[in-house]
Amino acid sequence: MRTGYLFRSFRSFRSSAAALFLLVPPCASATEAPEAFWDFMSEEASNLTVASPIPETVFDSVSNVAVIDRSAIERYNFASVSDALRTLPGISVTRTYLMHGLPTIRGALQEHYANKVLVMINNVPMWNAVTGEGDLDRVDINAVERIEVLRGPASVLYGSNALTGAVNIVLRETPAPSAGGFWGGLGTAAGGYGGKLSLSRSGGFYSGKRGNDSFTVTAGARSEEQPRVLFTDEDRNVVLSREYIRPRGLSLAARRGRTSLLFNAAASEQNYLGNSLDLASGGLFSETKEMAAAAASHELAPSWGSLKLSALYDWQRRNIPRDDSGDLRSEIAGSRLNASAVAVARLGGNVHLEAGAAREYREAMRYLNYYSKTGTGESDNGLAGRSSAETSAHLQAGYENGPWRLLAGGRYTRDSRSWNNISARASAVYGFDERKSLKLLFSQSFRAPTPFEQYFEPSTVTVLGNPLLEPERTETWELVYLVSRESSFAHFTVYSVKYRDTIFRDLGDFTRDGVTYTNVNHYENAPSYGAEGLEIHLRHTGRRLHYFLSLDISRGDHGDERAVPAPGAFGLAGGTSWNYKFVPQYSFSGGLYGERGRFSASCLLNSWGPTRSLRERVPAQFWADLNLGWRSGPGGRHTFAVRNITGKTVEVPEYVRLKVVERLPLYTGRTMEYTFNYRF
Repeated sequence: MRTGYLFRSFRSFRSSAAALFLLVPPCASATEAPEAFWDFMSEEASNLTVASPIPETVFDSVSNVAVIDRSAIERYNFASVSDALRTLPGISVTRTYLMHGLPTIRGALQEHYANKVLVMINNVPMWNAVTGEGDLDRVDINAVERIEVLRGPASVLYGSNALTGAVNIVLRETPAPSAGGFWGGLGTAAGGYGGKLSLSRSGGFYSGKRGNDSFTVTAGARSEEQPRVLFTDEDRNVVLSREYIRPRGLSLAARRGRTSLLFNAAASEQNYLGNSLDLASGGLFSETKEMAAAAASHELAPSWGSLKLSALYDWQRRNIPRDDSGDLRSEIAGSRLNASAVAVARLGGNVHLEAGAAREYREAMRYLNYYSKTGTGESDNGLAGRSSAETSAHLQAGYENGPWRLLAGGRYTRDSRSWNNISARASAVYGFDERKSLKLLFSQSFRAPTPFEQYFEPSTVTVLGNPLLEPERTETWELVYLVSRESSFAHFTVYSVKYRDTIFRDLGDFTRDGVTYTNVNHYENAPSYGAEGLEIHLRHTGRRLHYFLSLDISRGDHGDERAVPAPGAFGLAGGTSWNYKFVPQYSFSGGLYGERGRFSASCLLNSWGPTRSLRERVPAQFWADLNLGWRSGPGGRHTFAVRNITGKTVEVPEYVRLKVVERLPLYTGRTMEYTFNYRF
């Protein structure tokens, strides 16, 4: 750990804290009614569950938790869960050559597929058993009640696939006997202030509650297109191309007494920057995804505490083209079956124990290359029929006494592919009062390699799996300070993180099963590397004015630096690569919302600092969105949005396929959208 940098970050943390209290209103008086605080912190007040089976607040949670609530979603008219997450410090949602919507926490870059951030819906983990990725688009943003984010390793809570954190998407619900709504939108991706309008979103929800029984049904669809942009692919084809994504999803959540059910079905079509573009039409490779998950849980209330039994089945399918014609395609299907039990026991006094066990079976049902016109198969890529089982058990002990809340625990995981792992965590929380706390947190995590990373072996070599991969591991120290006074809130974090055996897609010579491949993409474990950082989130909510500021400053070392050979095809030079070469040292997000009568306006600003690709420097990026809204009647809301108002292309470095492509477009120009929401 570079202690000098960490101490400088802590001094910056103290200076920022002092600056905050010069900006926010004076501290609440001794006679201030507590209702004002709980109205302001309504979502954080009592029901966050991303870090504990016991509902908690951001102040007393023994983890570093942040939340985006329904009011923020409506104020800033986020187009997707990805757009909302980008406003939190320490979290970015980026892309690679073949994949959109990759959540990243604290700069630990994702590969094309296997995410290091666990994605959940109503606390139910959902990810692809073959390639490992979660999907932030399984739920439309208009069907979301809040988004809970746990920053930091979370294997003690969730096992594998929560290496750097977890995102819990909570479906909308109502405290009333019944409520519902619907939404729709028209948008254009032509750029400028003209162009053909098309349906950009549609959906609805209905929720009911009687006593302890409740249900919510949501359905939504979105069509998001970017303006056309000139792009040069790996084969040096240059075309005027347009990317799109069209997700849609259906969710049902129900609770009767102590039994809860969740069903989610989703599908999407998207294109991506495949190896070879169609020069005549500028069309990109088009991929389809289908997903379905069903989960059930039942809670028991014995005299000694509580016991929760859960079961989950998650199935996912992807279909990917392999050539320009779309005839040669890959069919990928996998499933996960999980059963778990978690018990919380009060041992008397201020001590409690949490114990649990889980068993998960994962199957790579199919990975088949086939010709769609004839139906004939070409190869199974070495993955069909691969399966594994994972068994784990965890134990945590908690202690509460006055202002102190302490917790320590660990999880043991046994994978059928012979991996054993023990992850630990320890937390100390001091609550000055219900509105201010200081936390010292230590946590470890791991992620097992996916079948794709281990065994993928295509007939035409594109990327090779490595059966000798070790699981990824990480550990983090965090110092967290949270405070709220009247209508202002601040969240500061100083952290130090270490990564070991990170799995990445390398380029070079590789030997597998006695065969040596020259200058090919393949999977490897990286040497250890680390980073330190500072995260600041400020928020103010007034009667007519709301604003937030998020700042993330991080610096990572070169521990995983490696040489990348020249690809050879186009005479380009090689270079060196390491994780934090592609990560900006700072990112910023800010928002301002105001309303007067029936009218409202909001603006979102986002900026990433300069980065580097393999061979080039990528300058700082900036984009801004503007929303104008007005209410009609008791439940109607109209919004006119201009996204990326400057119209400039926002770029990110490509860090996976280290051949020719240096930058990728995140946004390619200005888009406009009109949306209508109605609640009843």
